[in-house]
Amino acid sequence: MIYTGFYNGILIVGAGVVGALLMVAMVRRFFSPAVLRSAHDATGNILAVVGTLYAVMLGLVVVDSMVRFEKAVDVTQAESTALADIFLLAKRFPEPFRARIDQGCRDYAVTVVEKEWPLMAKGFVSVDARKAGLRLLRSLDGFEPTTEAEKTAFPLILQEMQTAWDQRRERVATAQSGLPAVEWVALLMGAVVTVLFAGLFNVENLRLQALITAMAALVIGLNLYLVSLFAYPYAGDLVVSSQPFRIDIGVFDGLYDEGPAHDREIPSVVR
Repeated sequence: MIYTGFYNGILIVGAGVVGALLMVAMVRRFFSPAVLRSAHDATGNILAVVGTLYAVMLGLVVVDSMVRFEKAVDVTQAESTALADIFLLAKRFPEPFRARIDQGCRDYAVTVVEKEWPLMAKGFVSVDARKAGLRLLRSLDGFEPTTEAEKTAFPLILQEMQTAWDQRRERVATAQSGLPAVEWVALLMGAVVTVLFAGLFNVENLRLQALITAMAALVIGLNLYLVSLFAYPYAGDLVVSSQPFRIDIGVFDGLYDEGPAHDREIPSVVR
């Protein structure tokens, strides 16, 4: 399942509420009030067990999805930071290696923003971005440091290149995967069973019973909506932004050398 937008959330929550109301109507049709009242004790005990187990499972999945989203934000920031560090460290190297690194950094960032980010919303990644990253990694092939500055910067830039590549692989793996289908099946089946048990209680006022069951379905549906939001960090309305790479491109192009502050930066005051 790939989350595609706000309407998917409406479908999850709305279908859950409508389904809960239909289950109440079905229960009222097939079981008499006397039968439902006589089974209250057994229904309540089983609901306590089933509801607790489902609440624990749903809570763990929601938290895991939120952690997944936060990790995707950190990975993206770490990758873009390493890329900027590579560009800055390249100033210590002679030509043509410096120009090769500078161009490699820019090509990679532009390809990630313009080609790979839209593809990640569909669960795919860009081969061109992978090739640009590999070209950047090979930009120092054949270089041997001679000066003290080069000998100091050389291991540092290699470390940053490794960090950028490792973080890219982490980002790609997150974009290509999501919540496993078996987890979605377990969550949806658990929701159906839990709401069904809530509808097995007999309340004399049908509207009141429908309201109670619908509210239970609403809470479960909202939690499933949160799972769909956070489990796919690069797809849907709530996504990890490509802004760190866009800022890198601005750095590579020299936009911030003498230019104004960018978004959420406060320019320094000359006294």
